Amino acid sequence: MDHKDYTSSLLEQVRNSVKDIETIAENETFEFFEKCFPKEAAKAAGNIFLTGCGDSYCASIATKPIFENAETSTKTGMVPGIPTSACRNIDFSRYQYTYTGWNPLIEDRNLLCAISISGSPARPNEAALRMKQHGGTTVAFTANKEGKLAGNCDYVIPMTLPQYDLAPNVTSYYSSVFSLMMFAFYINRVKNSLTEKQAEENRDSLLNYVRSYDEKVMDRLSKQAFDLAKKWEEDGVDNMDFIGDGADYATAFFGSAKMVEAFGGLTTNDDSEDWCHINFFIKDSDHIGLFVVANEDSPAFSRELETIKVACSIRKHVAVITEADESLFPENAVIFKVPKPEAVWMHPLMEHIPMDFVAGYIGCWRGRAPFRNGEEPYCEDVNAARFRQSKIEII
Repeated sequence: MDHKDYTSSLLEQVRNSVKDIETIAENETFEFFEKCFPKEAAKAAGNIFLTGCGDSYCASIATKPIFENAETSTKTGMVPGIPTSACRNIDFSRYQYTYTGWNPLIEDRNLLCAISISGSPARPNEAALRMKQHGGTTVAFTANKEGKLAGNCDYVIPMTLPQYDLAPNVTSYYSSVFSLMMFAFYINRVKNSLTEKQAEENRDSLLNYVRSYDEKVMDRLSKQAFDLAKKWEEDGVDNMDFIGDGADYATAFFGSAKMVEAFGGLTTNDDSEDWCHINFFIKDSDHIGLFVVANEDSPAFSRELETIKVACSIRKHVAVITEADESLFPENAVIFKVPKPEAVWMHPLMEHIPMDFVAGYIGCWRGRAPFRNGEEPYCEDVNAARFRQSKIEII
């Protein structure tokens, strides 16, 4: 069968990514954010904390640099913005002290962006309640404006979420990433870290990057992912490593999550330095697949090239997602050449697509229900304290 003959809700989401993001963009303008989060609140934000679980945490990592505008090189054209932390949800709600600065002089300047599509998991709600108890401001990024998280926050960004059948979600990730990117530009525009013109230009450039994944590019990536997935299945690959640095670590983390959710694969995610310290030693390397995100404009690109060379010397199944010239990589690496954006911060919105395709095709072949739905032991009543019913404690 041809790769186009396979269908699933996951594959449908991936194939519709460009169209869906353009629909989201039509709704989520800078005027939209101003209505949801007034300029006065944006001006008051002195420290920003991004938190969520799973894909929402990945979205926090992916968008942190845009709030910070920490990159001042010509690769980004950005100027310093707002001190920002991307926090693991449990760390923020149960452990975060030093960075959150529970200090009477600054606590009202702390802004928490709590991200949850459904708004129902306990931990984002716990984080919001904790921030409010300590005098900070909270804004919910959720598709459920009537949900629990929306009710527990001072402000709500009602995200646009395209609807599909149950599947490992890609829509929730790119919806969250796009919304947070636009919110970051809105706040930096209000605080004069960016001019109105610069914010609009960044938005236009980002949408141009999204459109660069045109029908021809998507078909090529789909076919290549299909071929790689077929080869890895034939070779008995079941476990996979994922490597990414900086905001690209979000891509690696997200890609690993889709493999678990789509067919129950065992995965790890790491950065290009620690992989050489730890996963280098994993046994049975012939049956482990490795994805590396390595973009030429990444500050860690030289290290990523070294790591890929090391990986290719001990592994048979190495795939690289990059916009760099293929000649820079070992011949035995499979190169997913993706479009090059105008700025480094744009990458996480789209570069996960090759991994999504691989997860979708393997999921089809193995016949696994998404999230192992209905399979033992997941059909047993083990969800009582998984994440929605988990006890909320405010520390």
